[in-house]
Amino acid sequence: MAEITYSLTPVSQEFTGGPKVFRANVKTNGTIGVEELARRLAKKTKQDVSLARYFLQAFDEELARQILAGNRVHLGQLSTGFAVRGAFQSADDRWDPSRHQLVATVRTLDPLKSALADITPDNIVVSLECSVYSLMDAVTKELNTITGPNELHIQGINLGIDADNPDEGVTLVDKTSGEVVASAIVSASDAQTITCSFANPPEPGEYALVVSCRNGNRASLAPATAKLNVTVKGEG
Repeated sequence: MAEITYSLTPVSQEFTGGPKVFRANVKTNGTIGVEELARRLAKKTKQDVSLARYFLQAFDEELARQILAGNRVHLGQLSTGFAVRGAFQSADDRWDPSRHQLVATVRTLDPLKSALADITPDNIVVSLECSVYSLMDAVTKELNTITGPNELHIQGINLGIDADNPDEGVTLVDKTSGEVVASAIVSASDAQTITCSFANPPEPGEYALVVSCRNGNRASLAPATAKLNVTVKGEG
């Protein structure tokens, strides 16, 4: 089952007249067209893709014809219908294209309705936070100081990093330009501790250590970030 995610935006209290509320906006995972449907249908039925494409195009044209003819089309998962937008001013008010519009509607049927009822979407901008309290050089035992490629232990909360996700990790950032100047090799990580090292640390100076992580949450969520001011020393 594809992941269904959403984000939340606040609804103006001017309209609700009550406490602050939020509206959910479902995030699409993409749009599937006739070509992709034909490819998938052909693979499933072991038929030529051109036959599947012809069937889908013919079905699409016939569906439009039936709807324009005033028919409701009942499919296994969906059912089409009609709705009118715009108010009428009296019982004998006539149709006015400037005020009224006929629209086609689609409603879900079982088993799709049952399948949707069993899904709990994820908030793609869920308030995930992480914090970094300290960094210790495992060799020199100095705090918030990096010496060469020494092993480092970072302490904090919600620090779990998935090394397979390229947008999670530990980096050093130039405090003036904001440019990433070095990326760490993470050898171990849990919610409280990250063990890592910089194979090629930057020139000695002051930098921002940035941790980007999801603490084991879904990859669809934006990673949380935490910063810590650190000093890079030479090996001499």
